Amino acid sequence: MTLDLSTMTVSELLEALSDRKPVPGGGAAAGAVAAIGIATGRMVLSYSIGKDELAQHDAVNQAAAEELDQWRQEALHLAQADAEAFEVLQALWKLSAEDQVRIEGWHDAVMGAIAAPLATCELCRRSAELLSTLPARTNPLLHSDLYVGATLLVAACDAAACNVRVNLPTLEDELERARLAGQAADDVERCREYLLAIEVACGC
Repeated sequence: MTLDLSTMTVSELLEALSDRKPVPGGGAAAGAVAAIGIATGRMVLSYSIGKDELAQHDAVNQAAAEELDQWRQEALHLAQADAEAFEVLQALWKLSAEDQVRIEGWHDAVMGAIAAPLATCELCRRSAELLSTLPARTNPLLHSDLYVGATLLVAACDAAACNVRVNLPTLEDELERARLAGQAADDVERCREYLLAIEVACGC
């Protein structure tokens, strides 16, 4: 894969997504949306740290800002990882089902294609949870932005969970399929709960 999602402009990413090419696809889009959601939440902290009336929260807000900075980069890394994992799986898919290369590499390739979106779900949940703690200690003029950030995280989590589910039928282990589906579904539900908490707290 020659694309580097972490260095692409928004226009370049949109052009790449709209092209008739397998990558980047929906999984990479989910990671990119997660990164935007995290960045939007981080903006709320940028407008809160250093304000006199919020000075008592500066230390905890700065710590939260540093976490979100790391998670934004992680989201972009997962977007890239999703695209790369799909390329591996697609290459095996083109081989005959009896091909030894496909047989030996299939399970690892499928798990690789599941791992990135599953990690994206978990990252969205963590990020939404952090954002849900911010209404009481951040600039109220940015509460709508906080809601937007959380909304994007819910969308990214839901999209990533779909990319987990779509790969599950190719796994033979029924218990493993159920465990992974349940993990992704739980992350989506938790994200929605955090969004609702933000909606109530911010009056959006």
